Amino acid sequence: MMAESELVQLKFKIRFEGRDADDHRLEAYPAAKSIEGLVWALSLVIHFGVTGKIRNKGNLSASAKVYISPPKRGSYINDLNVVVQNNPFLSIIIGGYAVNTLTPYINSLVGLVFGEALGVVQEIPRSAKKFLDKLEGKDLKKLINRIEPPLTRAHAVIGKTSDTITLRGGRKEIAVLDIDSKDFLEARLQEGFQILDTNITSFNVLTGNGRLFHPEVDSTIPFSLGGQVIRGTPDALITSMRQYSLGRMGTIRITAQRVETSEHKLKKVLISSAEEVPFSDWVDGKDPLRSKRE
Repeated sequence: MMAESELVQLKFKIRFEGRDADDHRLEAYPAAKSIEGLVWALSLVIHFGVTGKIRNKGNLSASAKVYISPPKRGSYINDLNVVVQNNPFLSIIIGGYAVNTLTPYINSLVGLVFGEALGVVQEIPRSAKKFLDKLEGKDLKKLINRIEPPLTRAHAVIGKTSDTITLRGGRKEIAVLDIDSKDFLEARLQEGFQILDTNITSFNVLTGNGRLFHPEVDSTIPFSLGGQVIRGTPDALITSMRQYSLGRMGTIRITAQRVETSEHKLKKVLISSAEEVPFSDWVDGKDPLRSKRE
């Protein structure tokens, strides 16, 4: 088990590509804003992963510190070194194998929280899932909301002096920031509700986020549970996901609000209720939830 004074170092890389970045340079102001936003979002997630606390302001814990190294040539790359010190919360989450399990735990936590904030579903490795399951779902939801402002700042270079920013943890690609993720973060909740018959392709019970098929874009889009959700909604979402994975239609009826860009492009929906499609609305007597997909 890692001693209280023992330190572990994690390595991350921020890579800028496209436009000026391919000439090994970036415009100073948007680049500084992007790096600040990305590093602050990363610091907040790592701080939570190590201490279990969500910070809104002030200094972060000395248990996790992020250091930045000068950029490297070959596009535009910054190295980040995160120094983590053991503490009681970290010991509870990952137990007595902290040195060996800290990297997959932190990388998976960053990938999960960044992915949810950016509208991208992340696959959680088995080696880390057992640790992430110990975290409180309500705290993860708060953390996802907390990092949205700094992640919005992190997109300052996108479309101006760089096209993409990639965050890597060791050899693993953790998050990609581009014009699509920028549009997703800048999208706004619309008034009014719509009723939609759809199927759920993924759903994370801890965070309340997932993806569903939307006929308007003929593809899957992200969704989140609203602040006040009708009882039974999470169960209906899980049932739809399971039925769909078994090769059935998996169709349920949801009530949701749209989240759109300024150009009215649909990026996400906020679900307030979900239920099985009533028998009166079945087509040709076929159960839209359990009928096999053709």
